[in-house]
Amino acid sequence: MAGNATPIFSRIGAIGGIGSTTILTATGDYTGVGGNNILIFTSDATNGGFVQRIRFKAIGTNIATVMRVYINNGSTNATATNNVFYGEVSLPATTATNTAATVDVDYPLNFALAAGYRLYAGVATTVASGWVASVIAGAY
Repeated sequence: MAGNATPIFSRIGAIGGIGSTTILTATGDYTGVGGNNILIFTSDATNGGFVQRIRFKAIGTNIATVMRVYINNGSTNATATNNVFYGEVSLPATTATNTAATVDVDYPLNFALAAGYRLYAGVATTVASGWVASVIAGAY
């Protein structure tokens, strides 16, 4: 089977953000063109996919900030008309410790992405240690 011709369910799991760069330098934009926005997911090039959620995880001590999420049409994100500012989520201040876990912040999406579409994310304020994004998704 080449793909799911009538997608109701994902054909295969697709996880994004693995091995990606830590998100820590401010972008300060609402258009998605900021050079510090990080690519966190690309949908299947043929059939697209379904994105369930993004989990943001602190990897050390950080000040409070906001993470902004953008949908990109698969072309350069340096052109504002290729991006949609989807939304944002507040991230708390965190302190690294070996005796307690840092917070997990789940950002639900629950929508389909067209073939080759991408998700970018960026923090509004530069933080010390950074955040990583894990995208939980599926390919059609």
